[in-house]
Amino acid sequence: MARRTFFRRKYPKGQAPESTSLPTSIAWSTIAALILLGAIQELGRFQRPLDSEIGLTFIGLFFAGAIMSISLFVLGRRRNGMGGPVRQARRHERILEGEIEAWWISVISPVENYLVRKNLNPNSITALSFGFNAAGCVLFYVGWVFMAGWVILFAGTLDILDGRIARKIGKASKRGAFFDSMLDRYGEILIFLGLAAHFRDSILFPVILLALAGSLMVSYTRARAEGLGVNCRVGIMQRPERIVLLGLGAVFSSVLHMLRGTLGLDAGPYLMGFVMILIAILANYTAISRMAHVMRELNKDQENSPPS
Repeated sequence: MARRTFFRRKYPKGQAPESTSLPTSIAWSTIAALILLGAIQELGRFQRPLDSEIGLTFIGLFFAGAIMSISLFVLGRRRNGMGGPVRQARRHERILEGEIEAWWISVISPVENYLVRKNLNPNSITALSFGFNAAGCVLFYVGWVFMAGWVILFAGTLDILDGRIARKIGKASKRGAFFDSMLDRYGEILIFLGLAAHFRDSILFPVILLALAGSLMVSYTRARAEGLGVNCRVGIMQRPERIVLLGLGAVFSSVLHMLRGTLGLDAGPYLMGFVMILIAILANYTAISRMAHVMRELNKDQENSPPS
């Protein structure tokens, strides 16, 4: 019987790598531990479990676990010949493209494989993702920002899985893609509405509205461009980046708020404000850069077309 290697080599050409056991285990363990500790804090079942030196140490261990998981994953890919030459930087390249995206797909691959075996309808996964976004809206509104962050991150993960599962089980269709796009837009609107309700008396309220406008314009410019026959997948702040920034911003702004006694200041609102300002600026920049890209492409088509 052949000995099983530490890093599994099951990398079909052109597809994302299969998860490696140790990096995936570390990632899920650190995520589960942080969710548990933060939930205990928010629900108030124990006295100050996070606002202590032990809690601060645990947060450090969380970051160490995340870095270790990503590092082991990258080393495993290169060991198995998946690193390849360094890709040349492209204009408008997405922030989360590359190793981070491949790592997260690897981490969630056990869930993906389980749902594929169950032959679950991809539209059901899309609807479930929308349901979690709606729950995130409510959690933001009532002030449970920590749990809202994890809920929308989980919704974003389901949004990754629905298309991948549809392709694997042979149920990919234009109808499903349209259904997915519509619920994605409604889900994102609900998230920003929940944030706006939570920060309605804050200086962040107009920033959130600006971020919502930019996010909708990013999606609209792509839809309108593709209706005109122009490929428009450019831009650094696309939906995955917005969801990850919103989710992690909500989680770690809450963590900093919970640690305010130990740290001596409440840095949570500052982190959340920075995240919202970043999304507002980069989402609108992405929409404008897409508009410029489409105008250039349409101008080329016009110059190359024969005179009528």
